[in-house]
Amino acid sequence: MNPSSEEISRRITAIAPVLAENAEACVRERSVVAASMRAMVEAGLFRILQPAKVGGYELDLRIQYDAVTAVSQICPSSGWILMVMGAHHFCLGAWPAHAQEQVFGGGRDGLVSGTLAWQGKARKVAGGYRVDGRWQFCSGVDRSNWVILGCADAQSGGPGVHAVVPREQIAIDDTWYVLGMEGTGSKDVVAKDLFVPTEMTVDTRELMKGSSPHTLGHRTNLFRVSADSMLSGSVPAAILGSAKFALDKFVERTRERRAIVTGARKAEHGPTQLRLAESMAEVQCAELLVRDSAALMGAVAQSGEGATDMGYRARVKWQAAYAAELCRRAVSRLFAGSGAHGVYDTSLLQAAFRNVNVGAQHASIDFDTSGELYGRMRLGLLSPQS
Repeated sequence: MNPSSEEISRRITAIAPVLAENAEACVRERSVVAASMRAMVEAGLFRILQPAKVGGYELDLRIQYDAVTAVSQICPSSGWILMVMGAHHFCLGAWPAHAQEQVFGGGRDGLVSGTLAWQGKARKVAGGYRVDGRWQFCSGVDRSNWVILGCADAQSGGPGVHAVVPREQIAIDDTWYVLGMEGTGSKDVVAKDLFVPTEMTVDTRELMKGSSPHTLGHRTNLFRVSADSMLSGSVPAAILGSAKFALDKFVERTRERRAIVTGARKAEHGPTQLRLAESMAEVQCAELLVRDSAALMGAVAQSGEGATDMGYRARVKWQAAYAAELCRRAVSRLFAGSGAHGVYDTSLLQAAFRNVNVGAQHASIDFDTSGELYGRMRLGLLSPQS
């Protein structure tokens, strides 16, 4: 029997002490530490969106997003990896059955990292493809067993295929020295003339639009949701967790703070109260947008209809981008009101400020392009069937 939403929440509560204890270690190691990864694996969190026919729970997106937010509120590094790998396990539902069996068969947890952007190149050869390239932002690669590589067509330069390969077949280049989200270990990976059998690939356009014929072989229509929508909707779920954490820390700190000159309590300062209230409203609105996006995709998963419709895809992408922007604005406002002590590396609010701003930079939720896409759609300048 598949776990309920309440059971997933109970499992997260049970492992919360382990995740919290190791949150700082993840940042120091610039990778989610083994203990935190093991706790999430044993709790079955990476199976939430994994296809049921290969041992997953195949639950709805709302449960996944809530889990990502809850874990991110405890340890942003672990929450981000749950978000990324969960999205990739979802994507595997669009691959041929052989690939799903290779990754998840026999009760294996899979643990798939990778990069969905087609940064490499794939050249068609007998029986498969020859893949070359460098892929950036490969979150969780240190803890993965498999890696997804998005590839452009070597001849046309347009979208080609996405390949899933064993991690040992690629090289890891440690480039991950960044402003925030250090613990996600989002390093570069490199492949040189790597042969990938056809059955371990999926057409990129079909994956992104939710039109892969392999999505029809599951017990639900979940995998007919477009991959670009699912990933876009996932990212702010992780950012939301860090924003909620920032709100909690601001309240804790403000209750104790006093003005240096007058000794007055900051909690009784009207502008400070307004700063908090506005930020809380923005985070609440962001959560509503994330949940509405999950509902939009849930409707597709329920009916299996309109899977490739650009209308819902553009809306999900814009709502994801705006939710992330609301979290960024809220946490930036809180940080600005946190006082001089907020600048120290030991400040948890400073860490949340960095993490939210880095998370909001994710390419799938680029604010300008997502807004333009949705605006064009609403103005009738873009066909819903594009």
